[in-house]
Amino acid sequence: MFNLNYNQFASAYRRYASRDAQTLVAELGWTGQRSPGSNGALLTSLALLAAGAPLAGTHAIAAGPLAGRRVYRGANRLADWLAERYALPEIIPLDRGLGEVACQLFGRRGIVAFIQGNGPFGGLIGLLDGRNAQVLCCRAAACHPVEIRFWELR
Repeated sequence: MFNLNYNQFASAYRRYASRDAQTLVAELGWTGQRSPGSNGALLTSLALLAAGAPLAGTHAIAAGPLAGRRVYRGANRLADWLAERYALPEIIPLDRGLGEVACQLFGRRGIVAFIQGNGPFGGLIGLLDGRNAQVLCCRAAACHPVEIRFWELR
């Protein structure tokens, strides 16, 4: 178990999210390699590492201040890791659709994962900042989630 602070996590997440995919790949030492690209699982993994989480993912970082550390490429796998190593998530019911989920998540801050039933690499995971619930739910609609997990950060 470890402690996560919203401000520290969100600051790191936004810092990595502000970089274009090519710059981020170069900073991580993955130029010329088959890399995971810039997705929610990568950004969340990098923010967790920057916040001091003992993340032991599947893809090694080759350069930069996090060199030698490992990140996850898949949202489902990262969500499972968070549930096992950080805290049990709140499960948000999907019975009324993603529009209702967005209403339930509006104003809350933390990490939200939209679990897809197609293995470890499916789904979507990212920072919920209190204002972006609708945007995340719209993006998640494309992956047809079967479960939504939420970890509140303070």
